[in-house]
Amino acid sequence: MAWLFFTLLLCFIAWRVTVATFVWRDARQHGLTVRNGLRWALVSLVNAYPYWWDARLDLMPAGKARALLRRAAREHGLAQVTNVQCPLCGYEIAGALVASDAGMLTVARREIRCGRCDFRLDACRHCRHFVPATPAFAGPTLFERAGDDFTHGRCNRYRDWQPVRDAYPHMARRLEAMGYEYLRAASRIVDSYFPLDECTSFSLELKRLRRNEIAWLTRQRIALIRLHGRLHGGMRR
Repeated sequence: MAWLFFTLLLCFIAWRVTVATFVWRDARQHGLTVRNGLRWALVSLVNAYPYWWDARLDLMPAGKARALLRRAAREHGLAQVTNVQCPLCGYEIAGALVASDAGMLTVARREIRCGRCDFRLDACRHCRHFVPATPAFAGPTLFERAGDDFTHGRCNRYRDWQPVRDAYPHMARRLEAMGYEYLRAASRIVDSYFPLDECTSFSLELKRLRRNEIAWLTRQRIALIRLHGRLHGGMRR
């Protein structure tokens, strides 16, 4: 078995050296110095992703970058990489997504909605502040379970005065015995497809957007959206 182990090890090393060689050649072709090209080649012996999907995109000429963006969007049936396809009706929502230098994906602005069926990307069900309802809701929680009801729930960002029986049903009797009839509690979300009227704190939770079957939400997609923002001067920080 030792010979098999060493054979596999040699194959792995050869593969990583090949990847590093490609990175070296590409880095030099894009104008990096010998020193910086060698640095990226060494990094790529372990992980080539930071070069191919970060540094390389920053080095890419505008014409080549635009061609890459067009090709990537076309492969996923979109007009451009910042668009998304509405999961309810299939209509393409233009300019829906942006990404920051830190790689955080969010909606481009408030009230990004489908032009055909009014599906909203800035809905509560896509926000990290939203707490989905459960069969026996016992106040705000940071944990989600497979059976959580995402059609309604509460907001961990905004609070308002509510009857204790509505806000804290699991301890309502004790609170009422202490003389409390109303307490400030996490605001109720009656329909998670729409944000609260006063909300200005929407924060996209990527896994929740995926839950609604929004396709192609990968690290590569985020990198391409960052590239699109750089070319069009719309990068967010």
